[in-house]
Amino acid sequence: MGFQNSLHTFFSGFEKSITKHKLYHVLFWLLYTALTASVIRIGNSWIDSFQRQLPIVATHALVVYVNLYLLLPKLLLVRNYVTYIFSVLLLIAGATFPLAILTHRLVAQEVIQDEVWSSFFLFLIAVGLFFSLILSMTLKFLKEWYQDQQSKRELKQVQLQTELMYLKAQINPHFLFNSLNNLYALTLMKSDLAPQIVLRLSDILRYVLYEASAGKVDIQKEIQHLHDFIMLEKLRLGDRITVNLDLEEPQYDYTIEPMLYLTLVENAFKHGAQSEISQGWVNIKGRTIKDGYALLVENSTAPKVSVNKAGGIGLSNLRKRLDLIYQGKYQLDIVQDDSQYSVSLILTLSHA
Repeated sequence: MGFQNSLHTFFSGFEKSITKHKLYHVLFWLLYTALTASVIRIGNSWIDSFQRQLPIVATHALVVYVNLYLLLPKLLLVRNYVTYIFSVLLLIAGATFPLAILTHRLVAQEVIQDEVWSSFFLFLIAVGLFFSLILSMTLKFLKEWYQDQQSKRELKQVQLQTELMYLKAQINPHFLFNSLNNLYALTLMKSDLAPQIVLRLSDILRYVLYEASAGKVDIQKEIQHLHDFIMLEKLRLGDRITVNLDLEEPQYDYTIEPMLYLTLVENAFKHGAQSEISQGWVNIKGRTIKDGYALLVENSTAPKVSVNKAGGIGLSNLRKRLDLIYQGKYQLDIVQDDSQYSVSLILTLSHA
């Protein structure tokens, strides 16, 4: 029963594989036969040579498929090495004699005068079969290795996209919550700036919810988003903070992962306008550099605020995103003393 089941599995797998790839398989063996007929011309014409060698090639193909779809998965891949080697030798021996008769009648008798059962002739037939098995196994393992590498790359890409989506999902609610709080504070003060704030906030929300969610954006849009956010913060904080803004317009059509620079600017306003500071300040400077863009953000800090506290979850999130997207293509430097917190981010960017 076990042998019958193995045969049933073999023929089922064989039929399924041939059904799926039959056109490619048939074309391959026909091309192989045509090439052989061109190199080893037997008979009166190329057509005659092709017809004579086709049954021989078909026998080689049968041996190859028996090995690939029966012996290989049932024995070698389950590490039954001794049985596999014995089975391969038996397969070669079993195919050698009928193939030797076939080859002698169709081809060899016009080329050599050796008897069909001569040791050298049988040896050549066996070597040919062995070569066919080795070549087919090599191609199969190379194909499976390539497919495995492709699957790993696709899985890594999916994991990367999933993690990025998770990190972005952390950014957006945090940013939206802060923005709505800002708007609420202004409406409580019955500020005449509220309509302008709403308009500016709508632009920011459109960018965060739609453009930033679609993947990389033009760096010009990212810089404009910073301008909108900084304007919103200046209107909200008023005289509580002094803002020195020097953002150079990008000179090249770079693309960038959205809302990377925003984390630095948002932290600067958050900690630069703390109640413990009599007069807070924020300095923001951006410059186009070779192959990228550099942003320097400085802000006043209250005494005894640690770097970790100043950076918080936002900075940790930023580092993870940078490692995922710009590994080896960014430089993030943080410097802090008793009254100042400074962070610079240099990105190597690609053109749109």
